[in-house]
Amino acid sequence: MRTIPSKKMSLLSETEARLVLSSAPRNLTELSTRELRGRVLRARRLMTKYESLARRQRREALGRRQPTRARRAEGNANTLRKATYFRQALMRFEKRLAMMERREAVEAKRARTVRKVSSTRRTRASAPARRATRTVGGRKPVRRARTAGRTATTSVRATRAQRRKGGARKQQRFGAVRRNAHTTSRNRRTQARSDQRR
Repeated sequence: MRTIPSKKMSLLSETEARLVLSSAPRNLTELSTRELRGRVLRARRLMTKYESLARRQRREALGRRQPTRARRAEGNANTLRKATYFRQALMRFEKRLAMMERREAVEAKRARTVRKVSSTRRTRASAPARRATRTVGGRKPVRRARTAGRTATTSVRATRAQRRKGGARKQQRFGAVRRNAHTTSRNRRTQARSDQRR
């Protein structure tokens, strides 16, 4: 960073000249956001100081104000030039700071989006594993069989015992089905006896 004041900045002190020179385009790129905020405050404070001083010197030169020193101010050209240096430096600092803050905001938003997408993927990837664990471990699952418009819930053990006994669960569970089966078999027996008599 070039910090050697030029001849036209001989009105400024060394510290003030370095502040103004740090606002040059080639020097702004080396400043961080924190450094830029500090320079914005310093440049604004010095600009306000020299603008107020220039107004006071002008009033003294016109005889509208008592001089604060032994000599009356004859003009304020040099003070106005100093205020102009710091006004220009302040504008450059603020422009660069706004650009860097926008860039940081975009990067932060992009990082939040990436974190959100990655957490959603992790949640989706872990969901099937939880389902598999719940199905495999612990007690045996309950078998649900839809029969005649109802849901009959039985364990695996009861279903196996029913199969060993034989017969359809449907006929043994519901009375209407049992009655229909009984009537059908009775009609068949009656028909068989009639056929034998012929």
